[in-house]
Amino acid sequence: MNDEPLIYAGPNIYGMALQRYQVYKGGLPPYVKRAIEEIPEIESLIVPVSKLEQTKAKINRPGTNESRLFHEIQKAAGKVKS
Repeated sequence: MNDEPLIYAGPNIYGMALQRYQVYKGGLPPYVKRAIEEIPEIESLIVPVSKLEQTKAKINRPGTNESRLFHEIQKAAGKVKS
């Protein structure tokens, strides 16, 4: 089992209490799991801390899956009630 902390690399979603670069140790808290149920793309941008730099580079490169996911999450987050 890998115990490496995870980090959220997606956009802030204040209505779901998700903050970009928030680190999670020992699994994801219930509020993050609820956010994933509402916006499934969030899960793809929760990565091991060791992969953060690689993920950030992909988010910043137009045309990558990570960039697409980031923008889809951002769009969906605009529909979330605070």
